[in-house]
Amino acid sequence: MGVALLLITHDEIGRSLLDTAINMMGVSPILSKNLVITRHMDIEQGLEQAKQLCSEMTSPDGILIMTDIYGSTPSNIATRLQDSIPEQDTIIVTGINLPMLVRVMNYARLSLPELAQKACSSAVDSIFIIDESLNCPHSGNKI
Repeated sequence: MGVALLLITHDEIGRSLLDTAINMMGVSPILSKNLVITRHMDIEQGLEQAKQLCSEMTSPDGILIMTDIYGSTPSNIATRLQDSIPEQDTIIVTGINLPMLVRVMNYARLSLPELAQKACSSAVDSIFIIDESLNCPHSGNKI
């Protein structure tokens, strides 16, 4: 079956990233759901919606939960969600971006901990300053 993926982000960030990644790959190799958190949404309402989405995609291999900003409402909902479903293995990764999501999809058959590590390493490995004059370990012509 494989790991399932839940994106919890502000507004339509998660949906846009998911749609773009699926468009790039042609298919989604991982069961995924997206939860939109709006500015006016109550945290309890968001938590209930997150629980509902998790119940729709319970996986014996676990659920990777990805959020946009650590410490923000989506991240806080993810943390509370993780505490409220102890029967389901979950890992939360924050700071989602397109390279992370594509890497997760490319390695969808990995275990939950390995998939979380791939997401994190992709985030770091995909950031570059494209300016040779700067003294930065990530500057250069790498893209």
